Amino acid sequence: MRLHTPWLPILFFSLAACGESPEELPKAPQLISDRDEMGFDTEHNSGTYVGTTGFNSVQVSNQGEDTLEVSNVSYSGPNVFTLKISQDGTERAPGEAFQVASKKRFFVQVSFRPTEAKTYQGTLTIRSNAANFAEKVITLNGKGIQPPRQ
Repeated sequence: MRLHTPWLPILFFSLAACGESPEELPKAPQLISDRDEMGFDTEHNSGTYVGTTGFNSVQVSNQGEDTLEVSNVSYSGPNVFTLKISQDGTERAPGEAFQVASKKRFFVQVSFRPTEAKTYQGTLTIRSNAANFAEKVITLNGKGIQPPRQ
């Protein structure tokens, strides 16, 4: 008995035609971050033990054709947060200017080391020539908690 599947070629070509076409990038640089806020072990009303360090990071990319000129990455808030910026394996200083080519990215890793059992807030600010965000602000939230008694 021969099995006929006349719908198979139709299905194959229909699915092939539904593929995503490449989107055109805007000409001007576009700063895109994967988050607008960073929390440090704050899920379920928990926190980071005083004297220990928690880490979080944000990925920032240029989704425009022109080069993104990052003029400054800075932090404002208590000294329990520290920044580390990396691009293609190269570490950048927080005040250092650098370029991000089209469709390339960089990362900002933030460490949080609470000194007291309380809530901490700060802001990470990225200044650039991006058409969509000349100044991108990312909120940092952390909560220090006392470790359990032994």
